[in-house]
Amino acid sequence: MDADVPPKPPAARESARIWVQAAGPPLVLVLVLQGAFAVTAVRHQGAVEWWRVALTVLLFVCDGIGRRLVNDFEDHRRGVDRPDRVRPDSSMALGLDMNRVRWAGMGGFAAAWVCLLVLALTSEPLLLLVIPPMYAAYFAYAGGRRPLGHRGFGELLDFVVTGTAVTLVVGRLNGDAFDAALWCAALACGFLFMTLMLHNNARDLAKDREAGKVTLPHLIPPAAVKALYVTGLAGCYGFLALTALGLGAWGPLLPLVTLPWAALLAVRVCRGPLGTGMIDWSGLYLLMLAVFATFTAGGWLPAW
Repeated sequence: MDADVPPKPPAARESARIWVQAAGPPLVLVLVLQGAFAVTAVRHQGAVEWWRVALTVLLFVCDGIGRRLVNDFEDHRRGVDRPDRVRPDSSMALGLDMNRVRWAGMGGFAAAWVCLLVLALTSEPLLLLVIPPMYAAYFAYAGGRRPLGHRGFGELLDFVVTGTAVTLVVGRLNGDAFDAALWCAALACGFLFMTLMLHNNARDLAKDREAGKVTLPHLIPPAAVKALYVTGLAGCYGFLALTALGLGAWGPLLPLVTLPWAALLAVRVCRGPLGTGMIDWSGLYLLMLAVFATFTAGGWLPAW
């Protein structure tokens, strides 16, 4: 994930193309598909309103931009990213002014909060009590004097908040209730995001240790990391199957076509080393895209 090449100088022209690259289109794409995943999980509850879906997409685009840019700023501020060792597509490597990156990220979050406010006020206002703690958890992960993400809590936060809670809330904002199918879909999502975070942290062991960042793979043995990786993938597919059962439809089982892919990733991780010799995280990222996309497509097929 890192490159031993210096970033572009800050004086480099901050073109729109560079800002789009820094905003993290891959992250935005996976979050938008997570939104589609959540909407599909509540489609059976009633007619889906197009304007809610459009606002949900805008919400995830803005939220994804905010997450990427604020995370880049925090990694720069804490020394995780340095001029001699930085991810090629990070804001620092692209030569952007990091103070502007910080405020652009906060602007993305502000736009996402407006979308959430409109959706909550027109569906379930009580969700406004739940949403602020979710964002507080994210900022506690990346910021503050002792970020939770630097103390081994990254995987837990991704499971509870980024995957499960976000899917539950977005599903409720577009549906009528927190039913069993939505809960199962949300837990499947939680396992998948947890596994992606675990993969990223397991591969960045040396870099994080040098920067003083403590992640879960620093705290547990390599065998336990690999067992948790397999558990995360198995949990995702298990809860996807329960979702289809709860919906009484075969379409949501469509992600099972990706199961051999997931098994191959698990085998390669279990047989290989952790650290920089580990397989790249992009394979798991693409698997996540495929799971979200196939679930969404299958969810609109006729019921049994």
